[in-house]
Amino acid sequence: MKLEELSRRQVRYWLFRFRTEKEGGAKATGAPRGLRKRFEGQPEFDGWAKFGMTWDVAEGDYFKAVPRKYTIHEEWNATLRRLVIDLPRIPRRNREVKGE
Repeated sequence: MKLEELSRRQVRYWLFRFRTEKEGGAKATGAPRGLRKRFEGQPEFDGWAKFGMTWDVAEGDYFKAVPRKYTIHEEWNATLRRLVIDLPRIPRRNREVKGE
């Protein structure tokens, strides 16, 4: 598959595979030729271990590294806080344990 045919989701998948490999996980075999080097040469590239934390893929240009304002985890938590409602708290009743 040619680099230009990749979707943003596919590009991010391979970048996460490169990160996993850098962290000691499985090798990123089968990655599109030239994708790794295309990111490593950019000024915003901060190392594979930092992908998703300090830098990410641009929205409009899938082959451009851009700095992140928030980590993936912070962004996910903010999304959950926005979408999930708090459940009402139900007071606990004191129950006796049988047999004591």
